[in-house]
Amino acid sequence: MGYINGIFERATIQGIADYLLFGIGPEKDERSYEERLDEPYKRFERAVAKYDKNPSSELLDLSNEVTSETAAVYMEIGLQVGFLLAQDMIKNLRREKQTEYR
Repeated sequence: MGYINGIFERATIQGIADYLLFGIGPEKDERSYEERLDEPYKRFERAVAKYDKNPSSELLDLSNEVTSETAAVYMEIGLQVGFLLAQDMIKNLRREKQTEYR
């Protein structure tokens, strides 16, 4: 999973600033988190129902498991990125403080 390491490597203040200044931001979405989560899940449930009418379908259970694990992994990655950004800010502040005293 080299792309995850790439996320950690770009987790710098400069990386975020470059993205904010030069990158393309996400499309604005005014829906609530619940709406954003419910809509694709309902579509998925309807698609599964075409193949398995059982409301406690194994496909739905496995999908929930995959989704839950994916959310947990990305939450952990997000938290680690947050800490990396905090470390980078501290490093930048210390460097600036050192140049003030020279």
